[in-house]
Amino acid sequence: MAAFFVYFHRRIVGVGNRASARQHLLNDPGSIFNSMKNFRRAIRDSWHFWPSILLATVCSLGVAALWGGNIGALWPVIELTLQGESSQTWLGGEVDEAKASIQEYQAKLVPLQSAETPAELEQRSEIEDDLASARRSLAWKQWFLAGAENYLPTDPFMTVCCIMGVLVVSTMLKHALMLSNDLLIARVSTSIVRSLRMRVFQRGLHLDRRTYDNYGTSGLLANITLTSDALSIGLMNFFGAAVREPLRIVSCLIGAAFVCWRLLFLSLVMAPLLVFFVSYFNRKLRAAGATLLAKNAGFHEVILEALNNLFTVQAYTMEEAEEKSFQGVTKEMQDFSMAMTFYNSMSKPFTELIGVGMIAITVCAGSYLIVNQETHIMGVRICDEPMTISLLLIFFGLLVGASDPLRKLSGVFTSIHLGGVAANGIYGLLDHPDFVAETDSPKSPAAPHSRLTFRDVSFHYTPDQPVLKSLNLTIDRGSTVAIIGPNGSGKSTLLHLLGRYHDPVSGDVMMDDVNYRDMSLREIRQRIAVVSQNTELFNRSVMDNIRYGSPDATDAEVVAAAKQAHADEFITSALEHGYETIVGQSGQRLSGGQRQRIALARAILRDPEILVLDESTSQIDMSSELQIRATLESMKGRFTILIVTHREALLAIADATYEMRVGELIEIPKPQRASAA
Repeated sequence: MAAFFVYFHRRIVGVGNRASARQHLLNDPGSIFNSMKNFRRAIRDSWHFWPSILLATVCSLGVAALWGGNIGALWPVIELTLQGESSQTWLGGEVDEAKASIQEYQAKLVPLQSAETPAELEQRSEIEDDLASARRSLAWKQWFLAGAENYLPTDPFMTVCCIMGVLVVSTMLKHALMLSNDLLIARVSTSIVRSLRMRVFQRGLHLDRRTYDNYGTSGLLANITLTSDALSIGLMNFFGAAVREPLRIVSCLIGAAFVCWRLLFLSLVMAPLLVFFVSYFNRKLRAAGATLLAKNAGFHEVILEALNNLFTVQAYTMEEAEEKSFQGVTKEMQDFSMAMTFYNSMSKPFTELIGVGMIAITVCAGSYLIVNQETHIMGVRICDEPMTISLLLIFFGLLVGASDPLRKLSGVFTSIHLGGVAANGIYGLLDHPDFVAETDSPKSPAAPHSRLTFRDVSFHYTPDQPVLKSLNLTIDRGSTVAIIGPNGSGKSTLLHLLGRYHDPVSGDVMMDDVNYRDMSLREIRQRIAVVSQNTELFNRSVMDNIRYGSPDATDAEVVAAAKQAHADEFITSALEHGYETIVGQSGQRLSGGQRQRIALARAILRDPEILVLDESTSQIDMSSELQIRATLESMKGRFTILIVTHREALLAIADATYEMRVGELIEIPKPQRASAA
């Protein structure tokens, strides 16, 4: 066992020190150990469902009351079985004994009424306490006797059968309440997590490029799947078992205190030791669980990269390498899962051993009191009257009844803490500051705009590597501008600034006289249509892909746009179902040129103010490119066209051509365009 302990401890610490770059997903999961702030936010979000939470709490109270009551109900059964008497006779005897005890205590008090010495005063105080306790006991026994005379049969066996029947019914009721509790809490937790998943998905759709690149698709996917599941389980346990199980414990302890509260306190002397071990193992479980959630992002990343690049994997026969990579990340996840299992399993025997120790103390102390017919142990009063075997058995049963929910609480607290780790990751994403911030009071330039201006624009991803340097460019409405330049010169960055996926580090992007920062992102992007080299299509029909971004367009308008993009011919002749053909994931059932023409049709259908073509004909044959060139020429003046290309055919239609050189734009005279391309 010691070897296992050392192994798993090293795995948690060692691998934790070599945490992957994706561990930012959980926004430093270790910090959750000191704060459950984000989990409390999830709880506050849950209060929208307060009626369900209230009903679930009522069900938990009912379960707890029935749990303790069922155990306590065995006391009369044991007494009736041992004594062979009816309940009325037995309770009548108990009432007579209580009255006799009261008379005895009253008789003892008579000579002490004039007590003066400290010893006499102390003795009188003890007897007065005993008398008060005896009177309370008499009141309870008279109440039970009245109930027995009214509702229970006089035959002992039939009385036992009646009590057992009540136990069966109450057990059925208890499970019905538990079922209701589980369903109500599941409704609350799944509704909250569904809402959070929607918010994470919505947040992902609106992320700026910098934040998206930090999280990646795998990070967002992990937040929507496993991380959300962990939060859901944490919320279910918080509102469910974390309420129900302590109430069950309290119910049993109240019953035990009713039997003998001093003996109960004696049995709880080992409780601090129990708290220590549970806390220790929970810390270990939280550490393993936090890292497991972080590793899940890397797990998704390996899967997505391999499957999304399957052609490259197979073309370069890298299947074994990807399998090893996947094997490595799954092995790490397995190690942390095993660590969680180990510490969770270790907590159970410690909890049970301490619980057995508490019960052993109770049995030994109770046996001493019964065997010797004592009320004191080593001069310390334990009970007011000598205990009976039946009372000790019920006391023992109530402690055992408290130990079952106590054992379950270890796993409950673990899931709540893991839910806190998950909440830290989810709310960390939701609270992540936007590097491209929306203005509270957006302004709108004229529609259509008159000019687009880049004024002294500088940009960098890292301060020591500037991408754009004090760039100035003015594009008039309806003009066609081409930009060329080597890879990495800043062309794509310029296009990102045009769509405001980034903001300039310095300088301004203006539409007419309105700064981009003063416009809403939605309005900026609704005025622009983009056709990129890496065409993005959805696993839907051709019709839906062209209509994407223009949902109100008619079928006739879609076909007209496809004809302008010279896509109609291959759609109707080469595709089995024409415009209803499903293109596959990322359009994989189409050739590169076909994908680009569909993307161009989508952009034309949008009828934008600004049309951006980023190497949009790089995979199209020369004949089709010349046809597209003719289409673009016919659109000159209708759109502002910004072309990033090295194809001479498209450069020929540009009103102005610029070359990007080390972050600066240099205009190329028309006679030199061909050689520059």
